[in-house]
Amino acid sequence: MQRVLVGSTDTILSYPRLSTDGGVSTGVPSSATARRIPSQSPDALGAYVAATVDPLSTTTQGAVPEGADSLPLAASVAIVAGRRYLVTDSSSARPVVIVAARSGTLSTLWLAEPLPCDIGHASTVSGLAVSVALTAAQTIEPGAGYVLFRATVDGVVREWDESFRVVRRITSIALSPTELTQSYPVVRQIASSSDLTLEEAIQASWRMVLVPALAARGILDEDVLTDDVLVPMHAAATVVHLARQWPAAPSEFVSRLEASYEQIKQTTYDRIDLITRSQDEVTPEIPTPGSQGPRFMRISR
Repeated sequence: MQRVLVGSTDTILSYPRLSTDGGVSTGVPSSATARRIPSQSPDALGAYVAATVDPLSTTTQGAVPEGADSLPLAASVAIVAGRRYLVTDSSSARPVVIVAARSGTLSTLWLAEPLPCDIGHASTVSGLAVSVALTAAQTIEPGAGYVLFRATVDGVVREWDESFRVVRRITSIALSPTELTQSYPVVRQIASSSDLTLEEAIQASWRMVLVPALAARGILDEDVLTDDVLVPMHAAATVVHLARQWPAAPSEFVSRLEASYEQIKQTTYDRIDLITRSQDEVTPEIPTPGSQGPRFMRISR
């Protein structure tokens, strides 16, 4: 779920859903509009406003085989890492949705996952994302909401929704690859050989281990006071996440890491600076003489 800051005009990004028959849409969206549905009063619908469709449009340069990690392009275009693009094969017209691994104005589209099929020369590469900017009035209060998108795809008008949450702050991932390897040198051995920077492991453990662990304690990650406070817990979560997936990992090795992780979790939960509370709530008052009752009475003979 996307998060936006209170009072901001952040943009909500979405993609058309799959066709009703389960296949991938063969066309890019057009004539896109959107409206924000407030969570507090779902009946108070505003009018649809114009939404923006990712304008990327180019072709591949040369044939690309199945399993390739990039697509050479006929021209340099603006690419955003993590964004989905539609590739339509020039010979079979087969549509393939890929995810970009690198950002920039590039003549090569680097892929987050290996190409699932052969792609012919001069295959079209198109933007799929649809986006709309919220207004400050729509983000004035923290809480959940969603945007209802409408666009023409494959000649059919489609509607879909994209949920988001307005938050007081957006937590950043403070754990660096250097801190991770200094704390747990073994990660180099158990991480994927393709994850050279360890960024994939750090991101995955954040989403799949750390954030759910905080939520289980009733803590939203945006309520964490400072990002650095989560670094020890995040590092331990990352090495545990990798060890659980490592085929050669002895069960005793994994158990030791899990025990250490549980201990670090508890230490993190006990920190006075973990979540956003006022100092009056987390700092005991200084005792005032005469106000503490019998606990401070001395009996002498």
